[in-house]
Parts: sequence; structure tokens; C-alpha cells
Amino acid sequence: MAGSTGFPGDRGDAGHDASPTDASRATGSSAVASDHVAGNVEAGSVIGVDIGGANLKYSTSDGRCFECSFEMWKRWQCLRDQLASDLRQFSECWQTGETPRLAVTMTGELADCFDSRREGVRFIVDAVVASLPAAGLSEARFYSTSGCFLAAESAKDGWEHVAASNWHALASCFATRGFSDSLLIDVGSTTADVIAIRNGTLATEAKTDFERLRDQSLVYVGCRRTPVCSLVSALRFRGSEVAVMREVFATVGDARLLLGEQAEGSQDCFTADGKPSTRAHARVRMARMIGLDHDELTDSESLDLAKQVRMAASRIIGEAVSRWCDGNESAWVLSGHGQDMVEVPASVVSVDLRTELPAGISRVAPAWAVAELLQLNLRKGSAR
Repeated sequence: MAGSTGFPGDRGDAGHDASPTDASRATGSSAVASDHVAGNVEAGSVIGVDIGGANLKYSTSDGRCFECSFEMWKRWQCLRDQLASDLRQFSECWQTGETPRLAVTMTGELADCFDSRREGVRFIVDAVVASLPAAGLSEARFYSTSGCFLAAESAKDGWEHVAASNWHALASCFATRGFSDSLLIDVGSTTADVIAIRNGTLATEAKTDFERLRDQSLVYVGCRRTPVCSLVSALRFRGSEVAVMREVFATVGDARLLLGEQAEGSQDCFTADGKPSTRAHARVRMARMIGLDHDELTDSESLDLAKQVRMAASRIIGEAVSRWCDGNESAWVLSGHGQDMVEVPASVVSVDLRTELPAGISRVAPAWAVAELLQLNLRKGSAR
């Protein structure tokens, strides 16, 4: 988790929506959309939240969602108040007399303001519980990689099962919704999750970040924050291999900006140098990687550097996909706002959650999934 470098970091991109989006369901061309992802749910009865190291993401299962920037390593002491303020945004979605429950998943315990994951989980659980009265909520349940929801004290006692649980919630949700033999690939700003689902069960036995890094179901490459110097040691330029500077001068997000794969944002300064997320500034940052100023490169040369960086990132994600793909999947399920970095063979059926779920849900998919799972468990009477 970044923090020592001053560069914002978590598994997810920075968002700027100020209130929940009431999105209608997509009616894309894929035949699996309504069968697999649309559900008969009571709107607003559960709110899901994914608490990351740099972003807070919220969703109800019917498509009301938003995300906001929250630099955990800088502002962890404000987490309770931020959660309460954000959750109040959903009050207009509640039915008269209804007191929604909160379903929580997290990765923010990795922020380096905490000395350990255990400390981080316990702090986050306490902050969530403390936020409930001001948010007008009755209770919170915390998702565990054992597949169940825990009350606050149980979550703190079983912190190792609550830490870094959002990938498990997302995969488990889709395993129950018809994708019993599929490959789920979720690409966020910092990481990619590659989860094989076979016979309705998650194929990986890994639960912790360490175990998942080891078996390649977690890849620490994303679509925005990954430093260029972690992807390549050199770049081809004017016929020579030029070693890159091993500094966080530019990221894969700059490459995607230059290639037109990421939208510009003049107010978005979640970049390596803290300057706007625009193509002009991205060109400055990319040139700096090989010790040049932006005006010493042509437009085509800047694009060529960007392509090399982008290809290196996709190649690393592709290696993990190859590790987990056995060729028998009914579909690849693509999630996250960096899913365009996944190279899908023409012979493979792919399901794009940007079109199969309500607008915006793909960016906050774990928050949506954890809300869905808690509603399912409440119907079955299994949440405890």
C-alpha cells in the first residue's frame, strides 16, 4: 500500500460521484445478462461498502452506487465520520420505516498507517460500528473469506478471514448466479484478481494476499497506479533500449491516458506528480521515465512508449490468466474499470459487467456483491 511515496494507493480508482446513482439495468446484447445478474431484491434493504486504502465504494444491489476518494494512510482517523456522511447519502433510497443493514468488505487494512493487518481490520471494524448511529443504520455485518458474515466482535477476533476479503465476495456472488464454471477477472487501479470458478466453487485454496500472490490469483498490476518502472526495465526509443529511471515518475495510467483508454480529468490529481490526469501532463510524466522533457518527443514517440508500457502490464495479467484458464470455462467474466487490459481470445465467450450490471456497478462490484450476498444470507437466516 503506497503512502511512503505520497502516491495514493489501494485496489480501486479514485471516484468523484457525490451521491448514489439510481441506475437502470442494462439491456445489452449478451443473452446471459438478465438470467445471471438481475435479481428480485428489495431495494435498499442492504447497503454494501468496500473499504479500500484510497477509496470507499458503496452499492445497493439494485444499482444505487457511488465511490469517493479516501486516503486511508493519511486520514484513517476520519474514517468513522466519512462513512457516516457517505452512508447518509442513501437515506432517500430507504423505504418508510426501513432500517437498512450494512454489509462490509475491505482491503484498507493494508494501508501503512497500521502496523499490521490485524490492527487495520480491528480499527476499520470499530470505525464502521461507530458510524452506524449517525448514518441511521441498525447493524453491520463483515464478510469473511470463509464465506459467511460476522458480527463486529467476531470479525475482530477472526481478523485474518476479514482482511482482503473483497475478491472472495465478488467471486462467491457470481458462483451463486449461474457462473458455476467461469473465469472471473477483475482489474482495478492497482491489482487484478484472477479467480477460477469450477463446479460452483472457487478453485483457489488461497485466502491471504501472500497465498494469492504465490498462486497468481492476485496480480499486483492494475490499470492506473502501477509504476512504469515496476513493469519494464527499459523502453525502446529511436532504435535503442533505454533503461528507465527507477522512480515513480509515471504509471500505467499515464500510458492509458496517452492511448485514449482512460478518460482525462483536469480535477483528478491522483497521479505520480500530483498534477492533473490529462494527456498533456501524462506526456510529461512518460518522457521523464527516460530522462527527457516532453518537447523532446514527438507525438508518435510518446504513443510508442505508452504502448510498450501498456503491453507489459497486459502481459503480466495474461500470465496469471493462463495459469488459471483450463479451457473448459463457459465464460470469462470481466469486471473493474481496467478490464480492457485483458486480452480475450476470439473463441472465448466474455461477459462484460459494465454492460451486464446497472451503470457504474462494475467499478464498485465487490460492494454490490457483498450487499447481494448478505441479502441472500438474511433470506436464508444464516447471517450471524
